[in-house]
Amino acid sequence: MTRIKGWFMPDQLQIFIYDVVLSVVVLIFTYILIKLLYRFSNRVLREGAEGGNEQADKGVISDKAIRSVRILLQTIILYGCYFIAAIVILQIFNLKIISPDDLKAMGARVLKIIGILVGAKLVINFGQLVVKQAFDKHETTGRRAQTLEILLHSAITYLVFFMACLMVLQIFNVNTSAILASAGILGLAVGFGAQNLVKDIISGFFILFEDQFSVGDFVQIDEVTGTVEEVGLRTCKIRQWTGQLSIIPNGGITRVTNYNRGPMLAQVTVGIAYEEDIDQAIKVLKEACEAAFQEVEAIIELPQVQGVTELAHLSVNICAVAPTLPGEHWAVERELRKRFKYALDRAGIEIPYPKQVIYQNQE
Repeated sequence: MTRIKGWFMPDQLQIFIYDVVLSVVVLIFTYILIKLLYRFSNRVLREGAEGGNEQADKGVISDKAIRSVRILLQTIILYGCYFIAAIVILQIFNLKIISPDDLKAMGARVLKIIGILVGAKLVINFGQLVVKQAFDKHETTGRRAQTLEILLHSAITYLVFFMACLMVLQIFNVNTSAILASAGILGLAVGFGAQNLVKDIISGFFILFEDQFSVGDFVQIDEVTGTVEEVGLRTCKIRQWTGQLSIIPNGGITRVTNYNRGPMLAQVTVGIAYEEDIDQAIKVLKEACEAAFQEVEAIIELPQVQGVTELAHLSVNICAVAPTLPGEHWAVERELRKRFKYALDRAGIEIPYPKQVIYQNQE
């Protein structure tokens, strides 16, 4: 305080004004230097991003990563230059808050921390770019792919920043071994206490990654059959055709039958009486199949009458098959049965069914 009051003494006023002017010059020089460094960083980093949009998107470092590095670098330039300017101004006024050795050590630590943060950001951007290209290569789209992609991005971000924080703590001579040991013990305790939860999440991850089934698919999971309403990391929800909603933990799924992956095959078996003409019945069924192929959109190929498949106790069974759209084979089977019944009735071909004859005593 005494030194500051001495600045306003008549003999020290001129020196004080000179120091103020010199400090203003330092601030102006710092401002100009920041602008020049901003322009230089924009020019250098923009050239890599403007080398062609398609090339930039397919390159090792994406345009998003370049923008992130540019913003981080400019932030470091701004605060670093003003910090140095503040140190210089304090030296001008002979206010030694920090010694040169401490300043040198601090500067070395700051540079290391900056290097770690920049490296972590580059690693995160590179990892996210690899994940994005992997999903684009396999042409995985929809909410399932977006959920899995976001999950992987978050996992990469948290893991890299956790390692970066440990490296920063090591710069300040903090013992990170205890932190890693505590994290390991905590993870082990959580793993033992939530085995089913971990199992469900891991199973859910692979269900999403392998695209075993998606929302809207008609599936059979173990003993539950219905339409998938939701697929999550821990559970999936199946709406049965009678309306019940079944919530199944992903870790308990052992077998999945998906009826929406590729064309299905409708199979219909019709029985005729032993007294009827088999060739005539097959001809009538083929005509009904041709008409159904022209009128039913779910049938993607001409149905085929395969012929006699069984000589049953009361009937001669004839089988017909029809390729259909995914999930439409049950509806096509119902439609074909109806058409076959009408066609055989019109042709006068009997479809046998159990009859009961009652004899009445006339005594």
